[in-house]
Amino acid sequence: MAPGDQVVFARLDVAEALGIWRHATGRVVGIHPATDGPLAVDVAFDGYGVLVSYIAALFTRVA
Repeated sequence: MAPGDQVVFARLDVAEALGIWRHATGRVVGIHPATDGPLAVDVAFDGYGVLVSYIAALFTRVA
């Protein structure tokens, strides 16, 4: 993933728990490399704001 990539939730249960429509697309606006843990990303969704430092594996890149 790179800043600007369009993504959707790979884990729809997480999207529903956050109150985000399950097929809503967002954009990666920040990346936080981790030395001892998984990559974290900040993702912006229209009408929702920015989800900060979520594990990148929760999202799937939209081709």
